[in-house]
Amino acid sequence: MPPLFSSPRRTRGPSRLRTWATSAIATVVAMAGLVVAAPAASADEVDANTWFTLRNVHSGLVLDVDTGSTEPGAGLVQSDHTGAAHQQFRFLPSGSGAYRLQARHSDQVVDVARGSAEDGADIVQWPDRDNANQRWSATVDGDRVTLVNEGSGKALEVWARSTEPAARVSQYTPNGGANQQWDLVPVIAGGGGDGSPTDPAIHYFGRWDTRDSGAYVPGWAGAYLETSFTGTSVAANQRGTIDLYYSVDGGPYTWLRDVSGTVTLADGLADGEHTLRLGYREVAGSYTGDAVFRGLAFDPGAGTVASTPPDRVIEFVGDSITVGQPNGNRPFTSYPWLVGERLGAGHTQIAQGGACLLPSDCYGMLDWFLRTSSADGSPAWDFRYDAAAVVINLGTNDIGRRPTSEEFRDGYVELIARARAEYPTAEIFALRTFRGRYTTETEEAVRIHNDRGDGGVRFVDTTGWIGDEHLVDSVHPNEAGHRVIADRLTPIIGGQLG
Repeated sequence: MPPLFSSPRRTRGPSRLRTWATSAIATVVAMAGLVVAAPAASADEVDANTWFTLRNVHSGLVLDVDTGSTEPGAGLVQSDHTGAAHQQFRFLPSGSGAYRLQARHSDQVVDVARGSAEDGADIVQWPDRDNANQRWSATVDGDRVTLVNEGSGKALEVWARSTEPAARVSQYTPNGGANQQWDLVPVIAGGGGDGSPTDPAIHYFGRWDTRDSGAYVPGWAGAYLETSFTGTSVAANQRGTIDLYYSVDGGPYTWLRDVSGTVTLADGLADGEHTLRLGYREVAGSYTGDAVFRGLAFDPGAGTVASTPPDRVIEFVGDSITVGQPNGNRPFTSYPWLVGERLGAGHTQIAQGGACLLPSDCYGMLDWFLRTSSADGSPAWDFRYDAAAVVINLGTNDIGRRPTSEEFRDGYVELIARARAEYPTAEIFALRTFRGRYTTETEEAVRIHNDRGDGGVRFVDTTGWIGDEHLVDSVHPNEAGHRVIADRLTPIIGGQLG
């Protein structure tokens, strides 16, 4: 990533704790990426709405709430700059020139644990009580600040002058050391988005487990995210090792294999506004990658900007064929992805290799349709978006479990009913499996719903859509086969959606 400051860095000038509200200054900073000081102002005029990244002068790393925790008592450490909200702080005036430093992601403030006056005491985040151990005097020298706790009289520092990421931040008797000095970088972005998982400018497609606000986990295949951003670079913050794919500015998809940490997706872009789409290889079978999205990082002063997502979503429910297996460039070469793109819709694949319709010794999508992901213990899905269409392609794998004709039909009737309950206005398409398995039962399930007055359920006869030349084996379409399926299916769905 680029340095936090443009050169020359050490030019001295008025305090960065001064008011940043002047619109002309904000415009210059946002457009040119410059670090520009505002006119001098007294301490009580500090803009409490300006967020800062605090970079330690000794180590070059930034102040960070460890692991992005929102729990009271979580420790302060230094980390590589990612632009995440847990690396952003604002100065809340407490009077007499003192401030509380509020963490953006948690709204808690920087606190000397248990009000200790000892050198080396832990520095944590804690709910704002405006106590002496939460108030810090700020001695400002141009771009730099030294912070001394009101309760202890000790300076905020990186303990033992460490230069390692994750080293703890503590307090110590003020000595003017570089590890007690912090460079201030105002966080000013075109649309104000910080790139954290909760950033409203990031649009998520498919089912994502969002219970941890600092780490979103995609469920099923074909889940992805989109956003627009400013600046010349973008990186993804990953927890563990994963294969991911991305596209910048609508360009070709690029795979990065076995990556983790801060993963650069693009740099050297023209300064201005760009778009990003990011997704992950599905975690299933023998593949156990760590598909955990922990936010995006941008140039200093850059960030996400508001954009308008597609106004409709198509949900595809199925097995390995719907996933796009075994083709290596899935999901974006699979027919669900291609259909969604051609119709200008958001899309997702609630699909799993080996899935069946009925519960047995495989993924019974009748029940798993209601879950956030295919992971064991996955919570119930809250159906937070409204699908415009649901496309079901199930039955290929049920033949090995030998349900009776009535069992399969009744299960299909129930799956359609569950989809209808969650998506009252969706068009529902039941595809004949490409191997022709349980065709009669699928048609009967559709007819039962039609007879009940639901004209929005349709059977799609796929007979003759693909031949042997379109198959990887006797079951799975190759990439050309997926394109042929998309050619046939797109006008059918598009004709109903309008």
